[in-house]
This record gives sequence, structure tokens and C-alpha cells, in this order.
Amino acid sequence: MRSLCASVTALAVVFLVLSDAPAAQFMFGQNANDLTGESAGDVTRSGVTMSLTTTVAGAVFNENGSRGLGSNSRATLGAADAEIDRFNVLGGTLAGEREGVEFSFDVDGFVTELFFDGLSDEAFEFFRLETPTGEVLSLFDSEVGLRLTSVDTVDEPNVTLLVEAGAPDDDLFDLRIPFRAGQIFRLIYGEYQPEPADLAPGFTTRLGNGGRFEGVTVRVAPEPASLAVFAVCLGALPRRRNQKRVL
Repeated sequence: MRSLCASVTALAVVFLVLSDAPAAQFMFGQNANDLTGESAGDVTRSGVTMSLTTTVAGAVFNENGSRGLGSNSRATLGAADAEIDRFNVLGGTLAGEREGVEFSFDVDGFVTELFFDGLSDEAFEFFRLETPTGEVLSLFDSEVGLRLTSVDTVDEPNVTLLVEAGAPDDDLFDLRIPFRAGQIFRLIYGEYQPEPADLAPGFTTRLGNGGRFEGVTVRVAPEPASLAVFAVCLGALPRRRNQKRVL
């Protein structure tokens, strides 16, 4: 009974912190943040600063597209980068290397929303999100299940389908990923290669052409003590299960 009470109390504290915390939203595209041509940069919204760095040595950001952030690796010696306004898989001497972005914030808080653009279910494009808490999420287009006999056949950690209000889309809501100021999130583009037997009858996989990181929403912990309580409460929370659904 004491353990149950502790769990209920922990949950109440977590949701109270989230509901009262101020939010900051970072959206990318149309060079709104002056990141194009930079390998690293800072963006400030609502008093919160987000720091971003490309993961491929020599690559620079490209924010010129109408929606989202991409990476241009053509200046990297030997790299073949087919899509310079998206994150994608490189060719040339860097064949197979996957572009991505590392980001952090200058406050303690929680990631509550993630936004993407251009991920193709026909090409099994996805983003791998590595969080400061050690969790890894594999973020796929919400209709990827239509291309497979079952989403359960995808051999990636914590397959999570991107949706918006239950409809097909490239976004993710209702997250509660805690972070400390300066802790690093790592977001890497990938293209999953399913076994032929796992494909839906008659379906042929298409070639991927990359995806964009459109934005993120964070909520700031009202005070350091609040996040400390949240960290302690993590052990009392139910563990996140793979979000797998065929629409």
C-alpha cells in the first residue's frame, strides 16, 4: 500500500509540474533562425536557449526549406549528399553515414512535443531519438504499418508512430522526456530495411530522400527542486512501452 501511494504521489507531482510549467516552442524553416550555413547555432524562444550542432564533421545546417531543418554535407571531403535541405544517408567515401543533429537547452525541463516533415512510410524513413535519460525512440511515419505484414516486425528500439490527433502526420505529442540544462539529445535520420517476407503483399520499397526536423516544444521546470522531485519520481512511473499501431 505504501508503494502504491508513493506511485500515485509521484504521478501527481509530475503532471502538476508539467501543467504549471511555461512552454517554449522552437520551429524551423524559411531560415527563420539564421542557421543556414552554420555547423552550430543557438536559438532563443520565450527565454529558453536551444543549442544545435550537426553530427557529421564539416556539415552545415540548411533551413531554407519552407518547413524544417536539414543538413548539407557536400563540403565534407568525399561525401555525396543528394538532398542538402534534409537529413539523409550519405554516399561517396562516407557511404552509409547518417546525418543528424545534437541539441540541448540552457534550462531544466521536459520535451513535450516533436515535429518532423517529409518522412516517407514507403521508404521506411525514420528518426532515431537518443535522450539524456538513456531512452531511444525510433520515430516512423504513422502509415508505415500499411507497408508491412505487421509493425511488430520492425527491428528498431521503441518503434513510435508519428501522429496528430489520431490522423496520419509527422508529429509527436504528450511527451514527458526530462532533461537537465546542457544535457544532449541526439536525433539521427535512418532508413529501415525490412525483410522481404515482412513486406505487405505486392508492396515494393521506395528509395528514401531524407527528412526534416521541423521543431520541438519544451516546458521549463518552475524551479530546480521541481525537476529533482521529478527525477526521483521516475522510478515510480510506469515504463514507456513501444507505441506500435497500424492505421
